[in-house]
Amino acid sequence: IFKFVYNAAFAIIVGTLFLRLPDTTAGAFTRGGLLFFALLFNSLTAQAEIPKSITGREVVYKHKAFAMYHPAALSLAQTVVDIPFMVLQILVFSCILYFATGLERTAGHFFTFVLYLFVGCLCLTAFFRLVGNISPNVDIAHTLSGICLLFMILLVGYLQPPKSMHPWFKWIYWINPLAYGFKALMCNEFRSLRLECTGANLIPGGTGFADISNQVCTLQGARSGQSYVLGRDYLADGYEFYVDDQWIDFVAVVCFWIFFVAAIAAVMEFIEFGNTGYSINVFKRRRPKVDAYTEETIGNATDKEVAMYKNIPPTGPTDEQILAGTTFTWKDIDYTVPVKGGERQLLNAVSGYIKPGTMTALMGSSGAGKTTLLDALSQRKTIGKLEGEMLMNGAPQPRSFRRITGYCEQLDVHNPHATVRESLRFSAALRQPDTVPESEKMEYVERVIYLLGLSDIADCLIGDPDSGEGISLEERKRLTIGVELVSKPKILFLDEPTSGLDAQASYKIVHFMRRLAESGQTILCTIHQPSAMLFEQFDRLLLLVRGGHTVYFGDLGHDAQTLVRYFERNGAAPCAPTANPAEYILDVVGSKTSQVDWPQVWRDSPERDQTMAEIGRINELQRSGGNDHGSADDDKVYARSYMFQTKLVMRRMFVMYWRNTEYNLTRLALQVMCALIVGFTFYRLNDGAVDLQNKVFAIFECSVLSILVINQVQPEFLRQRQYYGRETSTNQYGWRAFAAAIILTEWPFSFVTNTVFFACFYWTVGLNSITDRVGYFYISYIILGLFSLTLGQAIASFSPNDIIAAMFNPIFTAMIILFCGVTIPYQQMPKFWRRWMYWLSPYHYYVEGVITNDLHGSEIKCRQNEFFVFSPPDGKTCNEYAGDWVSSAIGYLNNPNATESCEYCSYKVGDEFYTSLSWSFNHRWRNIGILLGFIVFNVVFTVVMIRIYKVNKR
Repeated sequence: IFKFVYNAAFAIIVGTLFLRLPDTTAGAFTRGGLLFFALLFNSLTAQAEIPKSITGREVVYKHKAFAMYHPAALSLAQTVVDIPFMVLQILVFSCILYFATGLERTAGHFFTFVLYLFVGCLCLTAFFRLVGNISPNVDIAHTLSGICLLFMILLVGYLQPPKSMHPWFKWIYWINPLAYGFKALMCNEFRSLRLECTGANLIPGGTGFADISNQVCTLQGARSGQSYVLGRDYLADGYEFYVDDQWIDFVAVVCFWIFFVAAIAAVMEFIEFGNTGYSINVFKRRRPKVDAYTEETIGNATDKEVAMYKNIPPTGPTDEQILAGTTFTWKDIDYTVPVKGGERQLLNAVSGYIKPGTMTALMGSSGAGKTTLLDALSQRKTIGKLEGEMLMNGAPQPRSFRRITGYCEQLDVHNPHATVRESLRFSAALRQPDTVPESEKMEYVERVIYLLGLSDIADCLIGDPDSGEGISLEERKRLTIGVELVSKPKILFLDEPTSGLDAQASYKIVHFMRRLAESGQTILCTIHQPSAMLFEQFDRLLLLVRGGHTVYFGDLGHDAQTLVRYFERNGAAPCAPTANPAEYILDVVGSKTSQVDWPQVWRDSPERDQTMAEIGRINELQRSGGNDHGSADDDKVYARSYMFQTKLVMRRMFVMYWRNTEYNLTRLALQVMCALIVGFTFYRLNDGAVDLQNKVFAIFECSVLSILVINQVQPEFLRQRQYYGRETSTNQYGWRAFAAAIILTEWPFSFVTNTVFFACFYWTVGLNSITDRVGYFYISYIILGLFSLTLGQAIASFSPNDIIAAMFNPIFTAMIILFCGVTIPYQQMPKFWRRWMYWLSPYHYYVEGVITNDLHGSEIKCRQNEFFVFSPPDGKTCNEYAGDWVSSAIGYLNNPNATESCEYCSYKVGDEFYTSLSWSFNHRWRNIGILLGFIVFNVVFTVVMIRIYKVNKR
């Protein structure tokens, strides 16, 4: 639906911009621009296939491993499914665009246009899907697609006709599917057109020049003595396109599509990227010097920490231990969420408590509300209505609750470019109070590393489990727990800590949790169908059923006998001696044939009365115990100041970016390749009239390159936002620190890559070599790069994922390119768009500034084949016949004293070219200021969206 809506919206915008194109020579180039943009927009839209191809890759590999189907079959199925949706998409787009712009209104022309556009879109969709499938990650995919797209646009035959292409790139034109699609569309439109030569296109013009035999039309394809140009002649002379070849071009596009589809099937069938079943540890080159922490060095530790290491058996918390530790109680917790037509209750009057030195399991069938309750108790819920009483140490939860408690999520979200030690140090530095010396925090990190058994991999990069590089899944689980432990949490919440692990790894994690509990830690943990060995590690159980109803809360007892006796006493079948108590109770409460209303049984049971009484006793004990658990730090949402947060987050992010070589090298490679491609496509331009146009197109391509920059920065922004979502949920740092870091960290890298582009591009094309002109172009391009960077981040800031961001990109980029004044000049725009959208296009200010900067004061000298030739009346020289007209117009006569074949050059100086576009050299520095204003707007918008966008909606 989203695709249909924005396709229709874009068709309306383009259709009204190119509204009712005239059938004259004045609209010939603009008509070609319309067809080019129709094809280009669908090409940019097809780029959304890249993240789709990479995102679902792991699922395909898993299905292939299970021999469910051949991946090649999936690729063919995707292609078949594309067809009906794309037919509707192209029909909607074409019906609006075609008739609004006044293209040839015959059934044959229209349906041929639809067919060519449909096949071209199919072909490009398959091409970008192939790029995604042959790329190991999204960074390489965007770089590869960007280089290919730039080649396609440059060598499509519109900005530079095939006859003007240099031989070292012209061969690419013949293997460019976009070029064949564009040729077919142009031939279909121009094959029967007759373009009347009017206005400035007929020279000499004005009063006194009525004899067509002494005039010439300035459009390529003009014939002497004709006041019109045939469309087929315009294509043949200007582009070397021949209308008789249009169906050959159509077949070529179809062949490309078939080739791409076959290549996708082969790649998906035989090539796999990422994890091969094992992981490789990658260590940091320079490891920090730290003191090894062993059993012999714990003499200065507190009794609580010693107990961690010595594995003291649990004796159960006494009142003194309760007062010394942290208790947490919840009473009558109700939670409802809005749904269509009303509300749905997910938790229903849930009550319970956790004490120091104990492990409480939270269990239930799928959909019972385990994670929902854990999120509610740990203050992670961002939507819905939460009611009930939650008290920590007998008092309401302080503002610092999320920071002083630990929450280990089910998914282990870590920055892959950080080491284990760096992740732990980062958490400790931001979550422990600033009253604790940094040296003490770092020492505690080393203790946790030893405790977790992570000493051997402390300086190993965390990596990505899908890539096969980095620490193992079980080590990631331990790291997740460690990130919370280094904050010295008063309560530890864990959501499915054993998910995705084998039996041995699961036992290690649960046994470690047991050791934490024995040291006095308060633990609440959701767990799904544990083995009997794991289940017996817990002290207490809270059991839920669908609807968020409690069916049991209390001690497990030895071998879970207390739990089993409760259910047997209330009507459940006896538990077999060899049965797993955890599976037994889940079967009992989940049985569809059971006649027992277990939630009602619990509500009527003495065990519930005991639970409510114990909740009251614990809270009263805390209030009357005289031990003040609170501190001034409890009222602080964040432990550290904003400046410290920003400094630490920015330093960490810069290091992570520096280590992300794939991201940086692909960005640099894209800039270098694009600079060389554009530079050698428009190699060493001189002062001719055609080269003047080519300079404009070369500079215009720099703005097109910014589209590729937008595509590149978004995946990294979204990855960093994912890490921010986890870290901000524990109040490590605020949105201001993240916004400053994610925006400013990119700028040095952008400066370097744009400088490299400038060095490779500027002198290769042969732009103005005057020092101040060189400096202005450099400054402008650096600012354009920053604008593209900030625009990409702004779009990503309101997008939930990179697929949605990739779908938004064509709308924004096409809009600002369309209205920059190159493809359709300011004077030819309809008044509606000319009055506001032209002035809102940032590229207009960039293009105007750099083009006037380059052309101002430059003398134009037409080559021999660039002159327009007309014949004066008998007995008159060229100057006598057209001298007055030339003096009031632009351009010059090359042979004013000749009596035949007058040679007229369209421009005398570069200023004459850009003056006709309503541009001015005096606007250069004003335009720089306006571009900076657009950057400020992008930055402010990004910051606002970071502030209001909920990364993890729960």
